[in-house]
Amino acid sequence: PGPDHQQVRKLSMQKAARPAASSSSECTTLHSICWLCGCIAVLLHLLSSFCCSPALLVADPIATSPDKASHAATQAYINGSDKPFKWLQYWYPVHALDQIDPSKPHAVELLGKQLVLWCDGQGDWQAMEDACPHRLAPLSEGRVETDGTLQCSYHGWRFNSQGKCTEIPQAIDEKAKAVACSSSRSCVARYPVRQEFGLLWVWPTSGPDAERQAAAAHLPVSKALHEAWAAGRQPTWYRRQLAYSWDILTENLSDPSHLPFSHHNLFPGLERSSAGPMPFTRVQLATGNSPEEIADRPVWCIPEQAPLAAYSYPASFTADGSVSFTPPCSVIYDSTVNPIQTELLAVPAGPGRSLVFTAGVFRREMPKIQPWDVLKAVVTNPQQASSVLARAIMQRQPKYKNHLRSNKLFDQDNVFLHGQDVKLAMRGKDNWPKEYYMPVSCDGAIASARRWADAALQQRLTSSTTNGQAAPLAAEALSLTQRTVAAASRQTKRDINDRLNQHTKHCTICQKAMKQRKADVAQFTARALGAAVIGWLAGVLLPKVLSLQYATAAAVPPGVAAVVAVVLGLCAAAAAAVLAAAHKELEQFVYVEYNHAENH
Repeated sequence: PGPDHQQVRKLSMQKAARPAASSSSECTTLHSICWLCGCIAVLLHLLSSFCCSPALLVADPIATSPDKASHAATQAYINGSDKPFKWLQYWYPVHALDQIDPSKPHAVELLGKQLVLWCDGQGDWQAMEDACPHRLAPLSEGRVETDGTLQCSYHGWRFNSQGKCTEIPQAIDEKAKAVACSSSRSCVARYPVRQEFGLLWVWPTSGPDAERQAAAAHLPVSKALHEAWAAGRQPTWYRRQLAYSWDILTENLSDPSHLPFSHHNLFPGLERSSAGPMPFTRVQLATGNSPEEIADRPVWCIPEQAPLAAYSYPASFTADGSVSFTPPCSVIYDSTVNPIQTELLAVPAGPGRSLVFTAGVFRREMPKIQPWDVLKAVVTNPQQASSVLARAIMQRQPKYKNHLRSNKLFDQDNVFLHGQDVKLAMRGKDNWPKEYYMPVSCDGAIASARRWADAALQQRLTSSTTNGQAAPLAAEALSLTQRTVAAASRQTKRDINDRLNQHTKHCTICQKAMKQRKADVAQFTARALGAAVIGWLAGVLLPKVLSLQYATAAAVPPGVAAVVAVVLGLCAAAAAAVLAAAHKELEQFVYVEYNHAENH
């Protein structure tokens, strides 16, 4: 071939080579893109796995809260203690002094211990082990004798305020009795008691060292309650036994975000429609106990003990609210615009059982609210009008009415909390980080309380041993576990909301009101029946009587019998309406069927 042909061939070969080179380059580029996409996919998978891990889900409330150091602050509180928390070296409330009957003994449970409370001849309350040393019969089924001793009703043994046996009727003679009564085995274990701030407090350790330790320890009440009590503004406490564990109760009390939903329309301003975001901001407080640090803490703090967690928050029902938790018992709600501070105490009774105490503490003297005060609030400060109206109503109601309202408040939560206690126990209480998904900052107080409980519940109740066996962990004695959950899971809704046995039977205020309501029912039943019978007789017999009286007249005065019958009928209807209202209120002391779906 000639030079022209060779040139054409060369150009053709170059042209043919170009697609191959281009194809190779495109394959290399495609391979790079696939490799990059694969890396991105792996990275996204790892990131997704990390973000959805239980550990991070627990941290969500803290991570999304304005104060991202909440978790560290909680850990510092736990780790900063000189020694682990000792459950048996703390004061716990067990009863309200104005609601407990001093004429008989009372059974209470505290930290798994069965105790008997009774009032001796000097008017002082005592707390002892609820077991007669004779054959372990419950002393709470006994009697308080006229000489101020506690008698076991099984065999008549008697005990004084120190727990010493003073009488054994079966002893053959005085010498035998003296020998038996002088034995330490005839004594009942006695626990230190204090009667302050309207409550009966028990230190759940016995012995001479316990008296000394208890005397030096503080009561877990706020500075505001100290000041109010000293000024004569003494609050009325509400007490109730609950069918779920202390840790679940503490969660509930520390959670203001459930109020507009669970307690819809219970108080003015609590409505589902007004619920919304509730951003929590951690309140920074000094944790030391120097006089200066104690003085600097707000009035909602316990003077001798800084809270584990305290948060401020805005909400539809309070413009400037705060909630704090101080282990193991105290939860306090406060608002700068509301003169009433809510003081709550959560007491561990046993697995699946707890005690709650609530009171409204007035931080300053409050005059009685008049109708025009409510109208003024509506015009000048509509956001607080509902609070003013609620205070006006409560100021005019007898104490038992507030107790009935508190009964309803806990009824609204009890089914939730019992079910939560059972489910979490079945899955393992220490698995709450996996089981709870808490992505909002208003769960911060709950997360803080849970972390503290994790550490505290792993402590043994005491360091001593019994028959070579170590004392149980607090988790076993105070909270439901997979081993103890079966019995609790069988409780019905009526068991869970049993007002009669959880509150009324232990409250002399409500017992008196219930007795009066029973009398009202009997009285208005008699009146309604009497009016109905008289009305019937008037309608049947009165025309005949009038006909005889007016026999000589042309006619009986028209409508006389009808008017009498109508008047008596109206009286019967009014009596029946009052009777129905009394019946309805009487039920509120016993049990009320509650369904959230019907709370519109």
